[in-house]
Amino acid sequence: MIRRLMFVALCAVGVLSFASSGSAVDLDELKKEVKDGKAVLLDVREEVEWKKAHLSKAELVPLSTIATDKHAKSAIEKYTKDPDLKVYTYCRSGRRSVLAADMFKRVDAKVIAITQSYQDLVDAGFKETKDTDPKFDPPIDTN
Repeated sequence: MIRRLMFVALCAVGVLSFASSGSAVDLDELKKEVKDGKAVLLDVREEVEWKKAHLSKAELVPLSTIATDKHAKSAIEKYTKDPDLKVYTYCRSGRRSVLAADMFKRVDAKVIAITQSYQDLVDAGFKETKDTDPKFDPPIDTN
């Protein structure tokens, strides 16, 4: 219950900070950086959303798992070992991405929020991996 309340509060803060989050990421440049191994994509949506579909080169780091500085530091640690590696967060609409990037910044990790939507990334040519089981039915509504 406490974790759920923290998540709701953090989402509210994310919505407020979304408008001042900066400019959009150049998706063509991002594709090149990911392809060249110079950037990593962190999907900060929840696992049920990830299982439904995600960007093929992304790694799952749900926003709900980084609610404290300790958890955020632990989740980002492996990506900060290479100072030249760019780390980007994405989600369905960009809001959680901004919130996650802000949480990582609190633990001194440089993370760039992708404010474009998940669909914008797919439309820009990022390869998508979808669940292959036609009977898959997530236990919660993801819309």
